[in-house]
Amino acid sequence: MAGGPDTARPLPTLPVALLLGALTFNMALCFINTNVMGINDTMVMGCEVVLVATALYLGLGRNAAPYLLLAVFFSYAALLMAMRPLIDPKAVRDFLIPIAFYLLGRSCNDIRLADRAAFLSGLVVVAFGLFEFLALDAYVSYFNIIKYYVARGTVAPSEVSSQTGALFASGLRPDARTLLPFLGPHRASSVFLEPISTGNFGAILYIWTLNRPEMARRWLTMAAGLTAVVLSDSRFGANVCIAATAAYLAAPITPRFVWLAAPFVMLTGLAVYGFTSAEVSWQNNFAGRLLWTAKLVTSLSPEAVWGLSPEKPFLSDSGYAYSLNQIGLLGAIGFWSLFIFAPESSPRAWRFKVCVATYICLLMIVSDSVYSIKTAALLWFMTGSSDADAGAEPAPAATAAAAPAYSAATAG
Repeated sequence: MAGGPDTARPLPTLPVALLLGALTFNMALCFINTNVMGINDTMVMGCEVVLVATALYLGLGRNAAPYLLLAVFFSYAALLMAMRPLIDPKAVRDFLIPIAFYLLGRSCNDIRLADRAAFLSGLVVVAFGLFEFLALDAYVSYFNIIKYYVARGTVAPSEVSSQTGALFASGLRPDARTLLPFLGPHRASSVFLEPISTGNFGAILYIWTLNRPEMARRWLTMAAGLTAVVLSDSRFGANVCIAATAAYLAAPITPRFVWLAAPFVMLTGLAVYGFTSAEVSWQNNFAGRLLWTAKLVTSLSPEAVWGLSPEKPFLSDSGYAYSLNQIGLLGAIGFWSLFIFAPESSPRAWRFKVCVATYICLLMIVSDSVYSIKTAALLWFMTGSSDADAGAEPAPAATAAAAPAYSAATAG
């Protein structure tokens, strides 16, 4: 890290506390709902509004560019709502989360904050995951997960299954566990209350530590991420770790345009697959999820593709279909372009961005949880911190050879 007075200054605690709040507020509400009083969806939304508003307040500085970005975003959202016509605050919230926490990470100007947030978040997630795994009866006595999701309106009472008890529907693996089968069918939900986010979080920690060789407690943080993947039996998380490692190695030699086009190439492939496939049933594996998201993408009306449909069908199993239905193809292109072309201060930051792009492109095949504040807050804070950090070590020879392209891409 670069020396100087900035390096010696004490690390502020408010951004880290905010990130831990985004990580755990659902669990706190679940505890309240189980043991104190009933909650509702308004309380959940209120917590998210406070978290995002605080992130924006801390992240917005005197630079005019973020204000211009927010003005364009809100104008575009208002235009879509007027043309549908449908008032949809969730669409605004979904895409405001990455803006707010990216700006927060970029404004902090100290990548050690992201290191600290990653380490502390990992400790919290693993501690509660082990508590759940080793003392399930005690865990659900404090955190009745399915009761919480019914209270907030995410799950209908008729959808509650006696087989999973107080856990979320995915809390038990219906078939054989993939990672360490001797652990049994239970999949740890930890502070996220459902195992899918636990696995996604583990992959995010792995990606961060892969790109931060100089961070304090790096291997302990990476171990926390991999433990989260194993406890949640996240096949997706394990595969992302492998894919992100390959992307990390390939980043110095792949043009920026490749990553700009990646999700739209995948979206086109899914559309072709959905229109041409004769399959009508799917299984709970990657091939089955690929088929299902292809069917969801091709089920969208032309209006939905452009974000103009007032209909809000269930699309949570496909981030691609969900994104189109929420902000339309033009909005998706705009947001992804902002992400890919946001200037980085070092080649290492580009490597991290490539790993994040890999994670997002794969995640949107199986879920819309890329918009979940539980994991998105930390991910986008890391991205902003990485882009703003100019103290990375010099690039290796392979990266240095691609430096002209890097400089041209980020200039202006």
